Amino acid sequence: MLQMLNLGIRFLLELVVLIIYGFWGYRIGWGVWSQRALSIGLLLAAAVLWGLLGSPKATYALPVPLHSLLELLMFGLPVILLLRMSHPALAVLYGAVALANKLLMIFWNQ
Repeated sequence: MLQMLNLGIRFLLELVVLIIYGFWGYRIGWGVWSQRALSIGLLLAAAVLWGLLGSPKATYALPVPLHSLLELLMFGLPVILLLRMSHPALAVLYGAVALANKLLMIFWNQ
């Protein structure tokens, strides 16, 4: 039961990552159109990259070291982005949940 809950949390973290990338794209835009384009573009780029290379049912399986690096970038970068957007409490909360989730995934061999 707890393992299934952990996998559900992992899926929610994947969605949160995409939302953070979308907000970051909106924040770095310099006009209405660029805000929208960067918001949608960064979100879609992250989703496609993760779907093709990093997700459990990825089209192309990466070797373990590269997969670990991709996972660190996908799930670690949002902490930095939240800090850059002046949301330190959310960065700490997200980082703690993502780290706990990953540690449990390693412990349970998920």
